[in-house]
Amino acid sequence: MTNRKKWLTLGITVAMALSVLSSCGTYSDGSTLSDSGESASESGSSTASSGESSEGTSSGTGDTFTFIATQPNTLNMIQSQSNLDNYCFYLTQEMLFRPYDGVYTAEVVDDWEVDETNTVYTYHLKETNWSDGTPITADDFAYYLLAQLDPNMGSANASTLITNYGFLNAQAYYNGECDVSEVGIKALDDYTLQLTLEKPVADFDGTNINVYPLDADFVAEQGEALGGTPENYMCSGPYVLTDWTYGSSLTYEKNDQWLLADEQFQVQTLKMLEASDMNTSVSMFESGEVDMILTVDNDYLDILPEDCLQYFPFNAIKAVQFNTLGQGDAEKAALLSNENFRYALSYALNREAIVAAVSPTDTPINRYMIAPMTGNTPESLFEDDYPVESVPLSGDADQAKTYLQAALDELGYTSVDELPELSYLTFENDNYRLMAETLVDQWNQVLGLDNISIELKPIPDAIQSMMSYQYDLYYTSLGGGTAPSTFLNYWITGGSANDVAANGTNIFSNADYDALVSEATSTMDRETRMGLYAQAEQILIDEGPLVMISTSGIYSAVADYVDGFMYNSNDNAIELNYLTVNK
Repeated sequence: MTNRKKWLTLGITVAMALSVLSSCGTYSDGSTLSDSGESASESGSSTASSGESSEGTSSGTGDTFTFIATQPNTLNMIQSQSNLDNYCFYLTQEMLFRPYDGVYTAEVVDDWEVDETNTVYTYHLKETNWSDGTPITADDFAYYLLAQLDPNMGSANASTLITNYGFLNAQAYYNGECDVSEVGIKALDDYTLQLTLEKPVADFDGTNINVYPLDADFVAEQGEALGGTPENYMCSGPYVLTDWTYGSSLTYEKNDQWLLADEQFQVQTLKMLEASDMNTSVSMFESGEVDMILTVDNDYLDILPEDCLQYFPFNAIKAVQFNTLGQGDAEKAALLSNENFRYALSYALNREAIVAAVSPTDTPINRYMIAPMTGNTPESLFEDDYPVESVPLSGDADQAKTYLQAALDELGYTSVDELPELSYLTFENDNYRLMAETLVDQWNQVLGLDNISIELKPIPDAIQSMMSYQYDLYYTSLGGGTAPSTFLNYWITGGSANDVAANGTNIFSNADYDALVSEATSTMDRETRMGLYAQAEQILIDEGPLVMISTSGIYSAVADYVDGFMYNSNDNAIELNYLTVNK
């Protein structure tokens, strides 16, 4: 379970061949943008050009690791919604417990205990410092959480903290109904942090929460500039962010103040570059200017030698999301809220054919709780324990037409020609554009719909439009997490994907669904809990504002002299803890 949204906007998405190396020496002439496959998504803009490197770009020695990915959206740790930002936080901030390959290990925490009610967690911290040598205290960790619950700070993360953990009085504080001193997040002294929950949370074991330090005085001093540049950002973790050339590169230098500096993250300098397209990335990889490309476009998978590629599953649900509010237009709202219209669009899609043609690294889906989600036992799969009723993966054109006619009848239309115009918002990226064109064409071919236009925007602009409900249909990606509660909590009333603006504006609301998810999260018996989650999933399949498409993975291109590279979407991190560059 994670305390952050995983958007493919951000996504979320996010994004991130070939070389003088004996194993890698071929690339295509076709120019494409790199596809992130992540919940924050990628950017296609950059100033890097093929065959050229800026100062410090070349890998040179094992002291430097240079890679191509996508820059953060913001390093404002209170307001961040992006996986891209989280990658930077992981490298530059210490943590109570640091995840690596799915396992959370104590970092700042020396020892901890939970009371007999499973609601009070007390953490005893080690003495650590910010990169400038200033001591870090339990107040800094408490403030990181409390700031996101403060209604005056503008964080959209509050709902995630409230629904995933249910800290005592967190909802009341966010609603302005109590003082911050009454919230179950407290520094008992300089090195003791205590978290108190309203009730037991079955999927929380005390370690699986991402908590960084954040200095309240520094936040107040920076104001709106917080996280905009390295000067407006405090570092406490393995690296210090020393340079951020927007749209081009980020440079990280090892932080000798970090408490585990002698044991992990041995590479001295990290250089993250953005490239304008995949050909540029491949050319730089081939010339030895970069050691890794985080995400390789689908077009290059059959071209690159296998031993250059590493596959990492990306546990995210890709789906078309319906804005049931209709951007304030009552006619569009009625259409987008109509279940039969959503069923029509869903049944019209042959997901197997679409994914094979457009996104071959993905797996088509018709449900949310998918492998590797465990079920009634740690050894069983949720999808095997709890089958669902859903759309066939190959679609059903006849059924789609029946649903469309039912929608027309319910809404008083005599033909599809009378339907309001709808816009499909997606990223200004070749892979996302191709997916949009394929889906819209299939809806046209099967249902005769010609009222859906495609709107391409740069990633930050598309995310902003989604978060302000300025779309009709939106191709989204949401992290599935390691427990059903992660995804299901997104869609409770007030959930972080449901009420993305955190202002009480939900695109889906079902009281039975909310009750099932709430009961499940505090039910300690595993099989009973999973059964409740299964009922909630079926409601979301039947009534939710999504048309499921696929779940994904990514291929990274990694030079053969690089060992220990790890990417984990569930941990929300590019994990370079044990990376070595033997060049």
